[in-house]
Amino acid sequence: MMKLTHTICPSCSVGCGINLINKDQKVVGTYPYKRHPVNEGKNCLRGRECFKVLGEETRLTTPLIRNGNLVDSDWENVLNLVAEKIRSYKNDEIGIITSGNCTNEECEILKKFADVLEVENIGYNNHNFPSFDFETGTLDDLESSQFILVIGDILKDNPLMGRRIILARENGAGIIAADYPEKTTTGINADKYVQIKSIREFLDRLDPEIQNKLDQHSTIVVGKLDHKKELDDLYQIASKSNSKLIPVMDDCNSRGAMNILPALDTNDLKVLVESVKLLYVVGDDPVSYTEESFKNLDFLITQSPTLNNTTLSSDIVLPSACWAEKSGSFTNSTGNIQKIQQIVPVAGDTQDDVVIIQKIAEKLNIKL
Repeated sequence: MMKLTHTICPSCSVGCGINLINKDQKVVGTYPYKRHPVNEGKNCLRGRECFKVLGEETRLTTPLIRNGNLVDSDWENVLNLVAEKIRSYKNDEIGIITSGNCTNEECEILKKFADVLEVENIGYNNHNFPSFDFETGTLDDLESSQFILVIGDILKDNPLMGRRIILARENGAGIIAADYPEKTTTGINADKYVQIKSIREFLDRLDPEIQNKLDQHSTIVVGKLDHKKELDDLYQIASKSNSKLIPVMDDCNSRGAMNILPALDTNDLKVLVESVKLLYVVGDDPVSYTEESFKNLDFLITQSPTLNNTTLSSDIVLPSACWAEKSGSFTNSTGNIQKIQQIVPVAGDTQDDVVIIQKIAEKLNIKL
C-alpha cells in the first residue's frame, strides 16, 4: 500500500513542500503538496527527483575504517577509535566542519559538542554567503514587487523562487538580471540583462536606471557572491532605497546553520584545515574545493550519507541518515523554520547524525 507523507525538499534553500510516496518502507517517488505556501504544489526537477539519493549507489550503509584501503567495520570499533583519537589531541589541534545540509538540531548539538571540548575551530561551509542578522524580504514581497534586480541565474538554479519572479513580471514588475555568462535563463526572461565581469564592479558602478527603479516597491534577489562583503553592500543599497533583500543560499539549511555556527568561506575553510591535526567533517565535502589543505592532516573523520571525495580520503567514515530517514528542521532563505519527519527507516547500518554525535560524546564521557 502506498502512502503520501509531507516533508521539505532538501535540494536548495527555497524550502519547498513536497510529498514523498512511500511503499513498503521505501520512498519510490514524489507528489506535489498543493497547500504549501512556498511552492503551492509546484516542484522543480531537482525537487521531483530528491528522493533518488536514498537509493544511490554512492549511499553509505556501514562504518568504514582505513586499513590501507577503506574497509567495513562496526560501530563499536569506529566509535572507540574516534574517541581515542580525539583524546590524543589538544583542543586547538581539533577542527570541525559541517554544512547547511545539516538540520538545525544537528548544528546545535555539534556546537555543544565543540563547546564542551573547548574546540574553537568550528564552522559551516557558507559557499561565500556570510552570516547576516537583517530581516529579509518574503516571497509575497517578491511577487508584489514593481521592480526586481536579480544577481545570479535564479530561474535556473532555484526555479520555485524564479516562479515568483515570473509571477511578479506577469503582474507588471520590471526585471533586470545581472550575471557573468553571455546568456542565462533569468536573463532571457528579464526586461534587461547585464553581463558583468565582477559583482564588485557592478555594485560600485550601479547603473542610475537601476538605482531609480529600486526606489519603487522593489526586491533584490541575490543567488551568488564573489566576496562576503558584497552582501553588506547590497544590504546598504536596499536600506537606502525602497527595497527588500532576499539572499538565496546554496543549501537547504544554510540560513539555520548561520544562526548557530560560524560561517566559513573557502579561504576560512583552508585556514581551518591547515591549522589542525584532526578534522571531523559532518555532512560536507571540503576535499572537493580545498584538497591541497588536507595533505598535512594527521587524522580525518567524516560523517556522511554518501560516498564523496572527503569520505574517500578519510581514516574513519561514519554513515549517517538522509533527510527522509530522520526528524528535525530546516530554515529556508526567507527565515521560515520548517519541520521534517522521519518517513522511512535508516538504510543498512546507518545512524542519525544527532545519535552519532551523542554516542561519540558518551565514549568521551562528556554530557551534551
